[in-house]
Amino acid sequence: MSRRVGFRFRGRKRNSGLLSGITLRGQRGKPLRIALYVLAAIAVIVIGTVLNRPKDQLMNAAEMKRISDRGVLIVGVREDTPGFALDGEGLEVELARLFADYLLPETEADAAVKLITVSSQTASTKLSDGSIDVAIALMQKGASSKYSYSYPYYTDTCRVAVNEGGEDTPLDQMTIGYVQNTAGQNVLNRYIDEHETKVERSFIDRLRGRTPELPADAVTFTKQAFASYPDMLNALREKRIDGAVLTGVYADRYGESYDFTFHDTELGKVEYAITASADEPAIAQLADVFIYGLRRSGELDALLAKYGLN
Repeated sequence: MSRRVGFRFRGRKRNSGLLSGITLRGQRGKPLRIALYVLAAIAVIVIGTVLNRPKDQLMNAAEMKRISDRGVLIVGVREDTPGFALDGEGLEVELARLFADYLLPETEADAAVKLITVSSQTASTKLSDGSIDVAIALMQKGASSKYSYSYPYYTDTCRVAVNEGGEDTPLDQMTIGYVQNTAGQNVLNRYIDEHETKVERSFIDRLRGRTPELPADAVTFTKQAFASYPDMLNALREKRIDGAVLTGVYADRYGESYDFTFHDTELGKVEYAITASADEPAIAQLADVFIYGLRRSGELDALLAKYGLN
């Protein structure tokens, strides 16, 4: 005769003692509510202290003393990008003025900043030779070890522009154009590095200077460099290439002049940041605190909306 074996789980007993008396409601919960409010106020004070302390310390750095003595922040901005900088207006122009006011609060607003027009090529040169203190000019965060970068003030999307009908063609079956020395090139190279088939060279291969053959089903990419966006987009229009790497900024800029759609695949993201020389990191660190403050207050979101970038 078999006997049935069963297990019975007992329910948990209700909490007793101190925990059972805790409440936030009514008169009984008033002392605890007050304590929580006090803790929240202390947390706000601590956060404010943490944010202000590095600013005070960084303002004593050599580069900041130079800027303070001069009484003006020299900022490189572009003059060819709608929404960011065009005809003296845009997100980056306004950030330049606000950052100058942040660093030089004793200087009159209009006198605190000097704007120098730069391009994607000249911004790096002027940072390196000291012609400008910072660049707020679509500089890709982390693109070069020669520079120090703030937290990003804008995140862009990088995609492949194609002619109609090419939206789902595998990227490894296309010739993809890119503009040299741009954020798009960096993102494309990173995408290819992550997706292209690689074959490890053995010790013997290295000794003989031999590269092993790829398998028949290997994934490889074909890319072609261009000197400018019009050159690349003309090549796409004439079907000399199958795709053209564009960030959202340049897609908006050239979208009215060229007819293209986008491939289904997103290559990656591009972050734009306030950029200073790596020899003067205090400026970028101050820019960190500045951008963080704009984000926390909601002012950065308001600026993005103001210039149609949200």
